[in-house]
Amino acid sequence: MEPYTPFILSRNRFLKFSLKCFALTAVSIHGVNCGPGLNTPPLRGISPEQYHSFRSLQEVFLQDNPIPNFDLGLALDNYVYGHPYPIETESVIQLLATVPSSILAAMALDFSFTPIVKLPMEERIKRLHEWKHSSLGLKRGVYAILRQISFFLLSSDKEYQKFVGYIQ
Repeated sequence: MEPYTPFILSRNRFLKFSLKCFALTAVSIHGVNCGPGLNTPPLRGISPEQYHSFRSLQEVFLQDNPIPNFDLGLALDNYVYGHPYPIETESVIQLLATVPSSILAAMALDFSFTPIVKLPMEERIKRLHEWKHSSLGLKRGVYAILRQISFFLLSSDKEYQKFVGYIQ
């Protein structure tokens, strides 16, 4: 009989696995999170659900955005589509973009059947602040990663770079 050897899973693999599980509902129930009548611009690198997920995050993370016409969903689309070759972070970002619209993520993280995208603005802010101050590391981690990606996409925008004086 062989001795018991524990299964070791790296942090990166665990994050990818959990994000793939969260994305399961967005893939298996296609179009359920993107309500009828929502305007979606032409997209090249992401799905309409991912676009609307990041638009809902923009309303929370980038409330006091100095750039009036900035669209976080389009910035994500440009980032994913703009890479000259596929990279690993692109697939991780696409998986992260499904977290706000995933029913499975809402059930696993909040014990709710309502994803963040479907919540009104006040409830969305409240839920994300609960993630920020949660004792569960996964909630804090997903919150921090989504927030950092939002600010990264904002700082990558040419209008923002002009605003802060990096380019003329």
